Amino acid sequence: MLENILKTLYGRVHFIVYIGDSPAFELKLKEKEIIVEILNPVLAIEFGIEEFIKNRGKINSRLLETVRKLGYRIKVKYKMFSIEI
Repeated sequence: MLENILKTLYGRVHFIVYIGDSPAFELKLKEKEIIVEILNPVLAIEFGIEEFIKNRGKINSRLLETVRKLGYRIKVKYKMFSIEI
């Protein structure tokens, strides 16, 4: 399913994830690169913890593997720091 969604998206896609009224992070899709830009580290961590608890402590590594197999690179950025996962 993820593969079908990513195949239909091309060019630039961009949205911001809010927790309450505050932006936590911005997600950008530029061709074959997925960029997660942290806007508020505390809210982004809160979001991550909530997702971790919902999934009962299981990290969905299959999702990351699938995205990588499709040729996408994933970068997480915060201010001047950037890391590729």
